[in-house]
Amino acid sequence: MYRMIFYILRIILTITLVFTVDLTAQIKVAPGRYRVEFTDKSHNVYTVDRPGDFLSDRAIERRKKQNIHLTQKDLPVSQYYIDSISKLGMKVLNVSKWFNSIVVKCDEKDLGLLDGISFVKKNRLTPGKKKNGDHRENTEIDLESIFSSFFQSGGLQTLYGASDDYYGKATTQIGMLGGHVLHNSGYRGKGMLIAVIDGGFYNVDLLSGFDRMHHEDRLVRLKNFTIHEDIFGQNNHGSNVLSIIAADLPGRMVGSAPDADYLLLRSEEIGTEYLVEEDNWISAVEFADSIGVDLVSTSLGYSIFDDTLQNHVWTDLDGRTTRASYAATMASARGIIVCLSAGNDGDRSWRYVSVPGDADSILTIGAVDRQGKYASFSSIGPTADGRIKPDLTAMGKTTAYQGSMGQINSGNGTSYSTPLLAGFMACLWQAHPDKNNMEIIQMVKESADRYNHPDSLYGYGIPDFAKLIPENTTSSSGLSYKMSIFPDPFSNKLTIRLSPARHGNVNIRILSVTGQSIYEHTAYVIENDAYELLVEETVNLDPGIFIVESQTDIGMVSSKFVK
Repeated sequence: MYRMIFYILRIILTITLVFTVDLTAQIKVAPGRYRVEFTDKSHNVYTVDRPGDFLSDRAIERRKKQNIHLTQKDLPVSQYYIDSISKLGMKVLNVSKWFNSIVVKCDEKDLGLLDGISFVKKNRLTPGKKKNGDHRENTEIDLESIFSSFFQSGGLQTLYGASDDYYGKATTQIGMLGGHVLHNSGYRGKGMLIAVIDGGFYNVDLLSGFDRMHHEDRLVRLKNFTIHEDIFGQNNHGSNVLSIIAADLPGRMVGSAPDADYLLLRSEEIGTEYLVEEDNWISAVEFADSIGVDLVSTSLGYSIFDDTLQNHVWTDLDGRTTRASYAATMASARGIIVCLSAGNDGDRSWRYVSVPGDADSILTIGAVDRQGKYASFSSIGPTADGRIKPDLTAMGKTTAYQGSMGQINSGNGTSYSTPLLAGFMACLWQAHPDKNNMEIIQMVKESADRYNHPDSLYGYGIPDFAKLIPENTTSSSGLSYKMSIFPDPFSNKLTIRLSPARHGNVNIRILSVTGQSIYEHTAYVIENDAYELLVEETVNLDPGIFIVESQTDIGMVSSKFVK
């Protein structure tokens, strides 16, 4: 009953505001930015029958693999319409094909020039605001000095199984998600294209964590959707975020997808900000779609503004009311995995996930600490229409990243848990290229520790990517020969399960990562009959990463595991 009243009041308020804003836009004299929507996509040189004219080969292939068809919404905005508005003296800032609209900068008095133009649907004022930022994320702590004794003692290695000799200060955040097991199995994001949409990417061209990415030409494109002078700017938020996913500094810090390709898009404006940033973000995600990205990672969100009339309210959080949230769902419908930060308002008056984190069919990421406990600042759910949010959680408190001067720091925020998890989503999709985006998302949700009892703090919980690695099926003769190892990580006893392709002897060896033989056993196995070997000799092994090799006359399979 109360919710119905709430929605009725919401509708009345919306109608009132629409009338007021449109009227004000016509008579109020002030410089600003305005959204102009078009009635159709006529006078257009593009057609859905020729997608190669406006989409990359990679974007077309992504749709084909997932059986996704083009629609009129995918067509670019009519250039004739854009040029017609420009000729009125209005500066076109951004374009949205999905909403068939543009954002222009002009004096408000000039909006009268739009009256009577048949293809103009409406114009909407997007007034100024200051975003409810999270200063926690800018707190820089030198982990290399503060935690040096803890790392040297192997403390993090025993917590989650990842090796601090390799992952350095990122050990806990990587190991908590079982991401090291993905990496050790050869899935580090190679061939996957990830768009990072954020604020400035200060020093991204100079930081050592990105040296290999630059050397291998895996930074595909940079593009700026703001009014600022360049994509790098003086803001390092985007660089911090990128390092969590892309950095490759063995022994100091390694990101969650260090072998992926990257597209860096700036949509966030620094200083005095505008609601138009949501329009910037929409243009950025549309561009990412057209380039052919597999995954979008965004550590941005919108909720409370300085201009209280622009504040989002909880009833907006239905995935459809705000344009940015609707655009996130549209990106997902085009076969992209979209990862969004939940927001950092869990301990503030606005407690809920921020826009566009309320979107459907995407992953909204909350934050936990290094023990896997809910971080009090992490924004909560549910959505206004009753869906679980956040979807998943990852380490977002004292998360390691490379700072703008090259040091390894830590920071707090769902801005940091999001790229961490997003990178492993890309690695997992690399491991399962036959799956579509929604199948990958569902797999990860089902691996999470709260999948059967989700809540508004953790969502479905902390995922375990180690559970989702494909079974090793390689053999020299082409016959299937499978091996699985459990538990992984293990403490005292290890079980090796074999499913042989035919009768015969199998030689099983356990090796260190340096190739030292630790254990060897020979057994006779029967075709298609599961054989389990309990290895108790591992009880005296020091914690670390090990390799199991299973050799028969038809070939060998190997797999890494962690103690």
